[in-house]
Amino acid sequence: MANPLSLPMSRRALRNLVARPATRRYPAEVRPRFPGARGQVVFDPSTCVFCNLCARRCPAAAIECSREERSFALDQMRCITCGVCVEVCNKHSLSMSPEPRPAHAVHDASVGGGRPRRQEWRLAERPAAGAGSGA
Repeated sequence: MANPLSLPMSRRALRNLVARPATRRYPAEVRPRFPGARGQVVFDPSTCVFCNLCARRCPAAAIECSREERSFALDQMRCITCGVCVEVCNKHSLSMSPEPRPAHAVHDASVGGGRPRRQEWRLAERPAAGAGSGA
């Protein structure tokens, strides 16, 4: 029988037993954010005019915008955080937040009933020009 210490991999195996791990232990050790890191897209519905420009330019088709329904939806699971929508938004309704998106691995349809990490905004219709004045 061969001596186990004379095998070519035995030195590496023993060294790995006492060495530190090569990667971070993620939940316990979080890497600090560096300047310029992209986190997630943030939408401000008060300034949006629903021009649909962001939805047309999104390379991942993660944005749905409707002027008639005055609705905006952002699917964070499809979003690749490239920042194109933020750059093309004329009203600065979209911005990039430095906070990272939380990980979402499993879709649970019983919670919320919708797709995971899909955010929707629906604004009330604007009143007509003469609707506010009554006699």
